Amino acid sequence: MNNGMASWQELKIDYEINKISPNISTRLEDIERVPTGLGIKILTILIEWACQPQNTHPIEIARKKIKTIPSDWLIEHLPNVAKTAICLDDEWEYRRLLELLSEAIPKLLDWGIELGINSKNEEIKEAANDYKEK
Repeated sequence: MNNGMASWQELKIDYEINKISPNISTRLEDIERVPTGLGIKILTILIEWACQPQNTHPIEIARKKIKTIPSDWLIEHLPNVAKTAICLDDEWEYRRLLELLSEAIPKLLDWGIELGINSKNEEIKEAANDYKEK
């Protein structure tokens, strides 16, 4: 946010998820009321923004939005969505996922670490072990 105005990244994220369900960007806490398939599409977009960019600003925006989604809904849907939304063999995206889990859904952090430990990619295993040691 600059001077109380949304950044272009926040406007872009809101635009993308509002195309799926009108005004959902202002009521993510009600995602359970949205048909599950649409909710999954919304979560997919948010996970992509939380894990893929190289710039921290959109990552932080997406994480903030994800934190407003009820944790029970996230626990139920995030594992399957994350497996398709991001490349779990990409160290950058995997580390961002672990950060997201750590901040927003700590109950899923062990799941995220286990994914990495079982990876064939040594960089992913190293990232998982970094989190396991925390």
